[in-house]
Amino acid sequence: MLVEDDFIVAYDMQTLLEERGAQVLGPASSLAETHAFIQAASPHVAILDVNLNGELVFSAAEQLRARGIPFAFATAYADDDRIFPAAMRDVPRLAKPVLPVVLVGQLRKLVGR
Repeated sequence: MLVEDDFIVAYDMQTLLEERGAQVLGPASSLAETHAFIQAASPHVAILDVNLNGELVFSAAEQLRARGIPFAFATAYADDDRIFPAAMRDVPRLAKPVLPVVLVGQLRKLVGR
């Protein structure tokens, strides 16, 4: 599942992942849409932007964690611990702009390949 509110960034990430054989759910561009995707589709793995048009994504991250779905954050806030709740500080963070090799490598780690 891809969660990203910037259309161009979402398109680039989705295209990259699909070119490498992934089936991409999304992109979800709002917190409500993210929660709906998690409920309806139960994704295998997720990449989450932290700030979705002013809404922080941590409630969706908690929902993913409760379901045992691995995830990582792709964010401009990667180096700022203050924005992350203590329970989310162990989650991998990819600094934007995310290099393709970093994104693909992190997804492989999350799915155990």
